[in-house]
Amino acid sequence: MTSLLSDRFGPGGSLTAQAEAQLARSGMRLAFPRELEARYRLDLASDRSRELRHITRTGALLYFSLGVLMKLSGVTHENWRDCITQLAGGSGGVLLLAHYFFKPTIADTLREISALVCCLVVSLAAILVAYLAPATTQDLIIAALPANFVLMFVRLRFHFAVVFALVSFGCYSLSVLLRPTLEPQTHVFLITFMAILCLPALVGVHSLERASRRLYLHGLLQNLRVARLAVENNMLTVLSMTDPLTKVANRRRLDMELRTFCAGVEKTGALLLIDVDRFKAFNDMHGHQAGDLCLQEVAERLAAHLRPSDLLARFGGEEFAVLLPGVPAREAASMAERLRTAIHARPFIADGAEIRVTVSIGIATVNIDTTPETLLEAADLALYAAKSGGRNQVRV
Repeated sequence: MTSLLSDRFGPGGSLTAQAEAQLARSGMRLAFPRELEARYRLDLASDRSRELRHITRTGALLYFSLGVLMKLSGVTHENWRDCITQLAGGSGGVLLLAHYFFKPTIADTLREISALVCCLVVSLAAILVAYLAPATTQDLIIAALPANFVLMFVRLRFHFAVVFALVSFGCYSLSVLLRPTLEPQTHVFLITFMAILCLPALVGVHSLERASRRLYLHGLLQNLRVARLAVENNMLTVLSMTDPLTKVANRRRLDMELRTFCAGVEKTGALLLIDVDRFKAFNDMHGHQAGDLCLQEVAERLAAHLRPSDLLARFGGEEFAVLLPGVPAREAASMAERLRTAIHARPFIADGAEIRVTVSIGIATVNIDTTPETLLEAADLALYAAKSGGRNQVRV
């Protein structure tokens, strides 16, 4: 069970261990270890793409609408075409990038870079318009707002948000300093205003991403625990239905399959009861350990000649049962003869000596009135007839 769980959840449960370690860790660092980071980005790819598409569409609409409203009072009739072209160009470029790059199938890094580019298009377009136009101080203040909007609502990954803030701040400061019509005090005011917008927003981006990552870790650990319990429960179910010595189905599994089989609408098939001849004498002569090895090899030889749809079970002691669904009586007899021959043809090795082991097989076929009890009783009677008739034979 430990080996299976290790395969399912990484070497030594590494994914669980990494998630627990990250939850216990303090500090400002956001990135996870490589394996956990890859799982995090893969799990959130669909939600992240959908989120970016929604934010981009909303942001482009707001950018265009607010830009039109702000220009209503200050744009002459002759300049409206240029204004609409600038606003529509920025919005359209962002929507075009979103259409092609905000998909779950796009690599995570490419998707996040595309989000950064979209944000820079909006922010730098506003700064460029304010720089090229005969803008007032009020216009320059308004030109700083898109950067703040991006940092607060777009939820860029923190390191991309830092790049965005630095580029926007640098371009904005340069556009302000290059305007000779502004007083030095106005330069300081506008640059300080931009810094006040960006720095707290960056702190918020960091806190939000940290909280999102911790929330993801809690969910991941819960999912891993549920998956581990499901694996353990499945293995316990398998163990409860398996004979520990021969590793084939046990009597409990056989009874369950017989009930299901006999309750079916189309009941065609047969049940074989197989008994190892003179097994008590084999045990007395060679010991119980040799007897166990003999039963294991008998089970292996029987399983090697059965179909995947057949059920091989240890019925008890030295007896085995084979359920053959969909097999008529004649084919069941042929199958039983092949199984008998497979056991008898090759000797078993015990105490360094070769020993011939044989089996007797009783066959019962299914009809419309068959129940598990009557099927077992009929097969048992056929087995008794095979043993009474001299053993190492098949009886129907």
